[in-house]
This record gives sequence, C-alpha cells and structure tokens, in this order.
Amino acid sequence: MRHRPLPRGRLAAPALLAMACALVFLLFQLGSQRPPWIFLAALAGGLAIGALRGFTLQLQVDHMFDKVRLPRARGSFLVALALVAAVLLEIGGAFAGPNGLPFRLIAPDIAAACAGMLTGRAMAIAMRWRGAPHVDLHRF
Repeated sequence: MRHRPLPRGRLAAPALLAMACALVFLLFQLGSQRPPWIFLAALAGGLAIGALRGFTLQLQVDHMFDKVRLPRARGSFLVALALVAAVLLEIGGAFAGPNGLPFRLIAPDIAAACAGMLTGRAMAIAMRWRGAPHVDLHRF
C-alpha cells in the first residue's frame, strides 16, 4: 500500500498466509460434507484473476538489491479485507448456530477465491521478475 520497494520474500508472504487460511477453510468444508469441487473452482477462478492482474501490473525491479516496486495495491488490499470478512463470517456463523449456516457455507468459497487472487498475483510477478528491466530503487 505504501508504494515502497519490496524484497522478494515480502512479496510472497500475503499469498502464503492466505493459502494457509484457505486450507483451514478447506478442512471445514470437507468436515461439513460439501463437495470439494466448489472450493477448487473458487480457488482456480481466483488464481486466474490474480495471474491476469499480476501480468498486467507495471513493475519496477532493482536486480542489484533484489527489490520490486509495484503500483499502489488497492485491489490486493480489498482482497485481503474480503479474506478477513470470510473469517468473520465463519466466526459469526459459528456463534449464530443453525441460523448462521448460510454464512458458514459461503465463507470457504470467499476465502478460496481471495487466496487464489493473492497467490496468482504473486506467482505472476515472480515469473515476470527476472525479465523486467533494471531500475535503481535504492535512491527512492
């Protein structure tokens, strides 16, 4: 969000955390006897959208210091907020009991789509990293 140069490891951290959250949701979904293809379809759709976004971003890469500057990440921030909303839906649905079941059924799919978007974006940026032209970012 701050438009600062990021090292390679920090680029992957949100995607890894989102995938860990989505895997926990997958366990919830499998425990509730729902078919896993719904979760996988949401994950695949999120991966496709995230990869498309990652391939269309304008990158500034400093190969000497192994850092990248991305444009403002408003979209990724909103996806992360949607992932938090999915967690809150699951928690609220659990507290609501049987009345919260519809919220608990949609939360894993939202989490899978969000994790897919963040992961697809990070993978696309990582693939583009090597071929991007060098820009001095340590001065900014």
